[in-house]
Amino acid sequence: MQDCFKTILIPVDLTLNTEVAVKKSLELATAGTQIHLLHIYNYALNGLPIFYHKPANTIETVRMQLEQWRTAIEDAGEGVKVFTWLDRKGVIQQCIESKAREVKADLIILGKHSHHSYFPLLNKVLPNKMAKSTGVPVLTVKPGALHSRIKTVIVPITSNAARNKMQMIQMIAKKCSVKVHLIAYADTDASPDFYASVLIQMYQWLKASLHCQVEYAVLNGKNKAKILLEYAEKVNADVLLVHPEVETRMGWWNRHISDMLPAASKVQVLAVQPAA
Repeated sequence: MQDCFKTILIPVDLTLNTEVAVKKSLELATAGTQIHLLHIYNYALNGLPIFYHKPANTIETVRMQLEQWRTAIEDAGEGVKVFTWLDRKGVIQQCIESKAREVKADLIILGKHSHHSYFPLLNKVLPNKMAKSTGVPVLTVKPGALHSRIKTVIVPITSNAARNKMQMIQMIAKKCSVKVHLIAYADTDASPDFYASVLIQMYQWLKASLHCQVEYAVLNGKNKAKILLEYAEKVNADVLLVHPEVETRMGWWNRHISDMLPAASKVQVLAVQPAA
């Protein structure tokens, strides 16, 4: 089982979004990690992009800013190697997904400040679809996480395979001393025996292999994403480790759980596709 992040892709807009995403990448990077900065600077073929530079920013200016970021990251991260990319083709989400496959990323970090929570179709970068399409875990972070370190991770346990979540916890624990909250849902089709078995296995593995502090809770409510956010606020969580869509869906609009978080929130959402 891979125990650290080797290749991290960060789509950058050279704003505060970039700063918070870069800081989170350094928090998770180890010696030898490659960090790829991708800047998409033209209008997309299918609507306005999320990441673009103002007309006053020439390509030369953008290249200079990317080089400054490259130098700053390599100075801050011991043994970290940084690559920069400029892309002017296609739709934003497709560009990011294509680059993730090209560099063989094992983590994509999206810094997001604003959102269209009531009109999710207006969002041009969708973490759920990106995680499902690429198979690469997608970490969505807001500016509120800029000055906080990862200390508390919430992990819902459902009937889907938990192997990929176990790997994510191991990779986070490589750099961060974390407390893990295992969550089961009372309103589910899964049998009580399933939860007892999986929770015990996860609890024992976290204690024996990672020596983490572990707690567990059973939550009640039909909207899993909503009650998960309420629990996250209660325990002052830093990261929600979830499967895309099934554990992030908010209402019939299918809003992503991160879109319900204000820009000032420190809660980060890590979407990882269930293991096959």
